[in-house]
Amino acid sequence: MRACLSALDLQHRPVVVQVAGTNGKGSTCQFIASVARAAGYRVGVFSSPHLVTVRERFTLDEGPVSVERFMAAYQAVREEVGELTFFEQMTALAAWIFDDAKVDLAIYEVGLGGRLDSTSALRADLTLVSGIGLDHEEFLGSTLEAIASEKAGIFREGVPAIIGMSAPHAIREQLVDMARATQAPAHLVGAAELARVPEELCMCGPHQRANAALALAACDALVGLGMAIPEPALSEGLRNARLAGRFERIESDLWIDGAHNGQAALALALLLAEEASLDPRPWVLVVGLSREKRIAEFLAPLVGLCTAIYATSASNERAQSAAAIAEAARQAGAARVECVQPGTEALREARKNFPGHRILVTGSLLLLGELLAELGHGDPDPLPLSDPSAPRPPG
Repeated sequence: MRACLSALDLQHRPVVVQVAGTNGKGSTCQFIASVARAAGYRVGVFSSPHLVTVRERFTLDEGPVSVERFMAAYQAVREEVGELTFFEQMTALAAWIFDDAKVDLAIYEVGLGGRLDSTSALRADLTLVSGIGLDHEEFLGSTLEAIASEKAGIFREGVPAIIGMSAPHAIREQLVDMARATQAPAHLVGAAELARVPEELCMCGPHQRANAALALAACDALVGLGMAIPEPALSEGLRNARLAGRFERIESDLWIDGAHNGQAALALALLLAEEASLDPRPWVLVVGLSREKRIAEFLAPLVGLCTAIYATSASNERAQSAAAIAEAARQAGAARVECVQPGTEALREARKNFPGHRILVTGSLLLLGELLAELGHGDPDPLPLSDPSAPRPPG
């Protein structure tokens, strides 16, 4: 990865932020980007995965990179990719795009872990860990402590490290200790930052307020690095930040949310309970998961909050079987469970059988992307690029 970046001979030097964590990375990146844009800076964000088009992974200003710039990056990078994985190639594309666009601020979301993630081959001026939960245990370890150690691999000597609120206290303290061991100045986000988050945010839920608090602390650090971010830009940027697929209303009765593990499902459940006071219509869930996910742990917080669960699966080798999800939902005590494939048919059945309900599609960003494409949301890819059928360990 370093050899590829060296061969690209990148000349521009933006301020670089690297964001790791089990959940909340993407939202935190968008909060920071929105604030920086409000302050008048040009911002690039590299994130993953995408929903409909691969261009979503490369945000310039407020939208996906243009087809023309994406193709220029592809042509520039493809001669240098060698044996790089798909995600490593995407990282190289992001670096070229942000260099070409001469962004003031480049924000890189870690793909998997941190220590061996391709984004760690890039220089960083600020590092963040949004939180720690059990996910990707086959690569990162089976305990929170082991996963935290992998995420802490982004910390660098002399580079400020900020730790978010979404982890047990002992794990947050572990991250602080690991930052200090690498001689990185460490800061724990807490009540002071949370109190400064504006009351009204476009991204809903207590978990998003925690992500906004982390972004606020990051923006304070960016001021320390020489960026001018006035208070009005801070408030405006946090309030207006958005991220596709995070409790997003797509149609009058249809929402999508990218929750895909137990920690994210718990945050989603709290949001659904909060929403009940604003809209009394009951929920029906359409659920698809990747095969490595803990199905019961994901469903446990949600089964009591919906009238029915439609188990389905994305048309991808990584997808968990709909039958396994349905069986887990029944064992968890769901009031009604249906097993319907594909996702568009599950949505159609849910709408037919539960008129007047709100429908939430969740559990897998792959499923969300397929559904959005089928419903005509988003543009097709400029090239037939997609993730490999199964994830590879970093390195």
